[in-house]
Amino acid sequence: MAITNMRTLATQVKLRRLIRAFGEAQDRLATEPLERKLVGPVVDRLIELAADVTHAWRREALLRPLEAPLEAYAADSLRTMELAVAGLAQAGADLGLLRQDFETAALPLEVFLRGLDAEPALQRSA
Repeated sequence: MAITNMRTLATQVKLRRLIRAFGEAQDRLATEPLERKLVGPVVDRLIELAADVTHAWRREALLRPLEAPLEAYAADSLRTMELAVAGLAQAGADLGLLRQDFETAALPLEVFLRGLDAEPALQRSA
């Protein structure tokens, strides 16, 4: 039987890619401080990945809009992730705090998206 309700699959895939890339970049920046000129391309790539997540979410959310509070949660999480990514480029940035901010937004968002895909199954069992 095919799963017909994968309404957030593209967003989930892009979000997982961003989570992995952010962790790798943050680890790299923390263990081997790069020259400032080399930080830019790393952050630029993360910004691109964050934009991919946001665009995927917007496309998928247009197909099946959520209630306003749930949409606001997703938008706030996406914005927090974008700010944490941008913060990596700042000289003297607290990498640990940025990672915490990023993960506090990204990891619950990943679970939230999975829950949206499971929603009809949950409604059937209720």
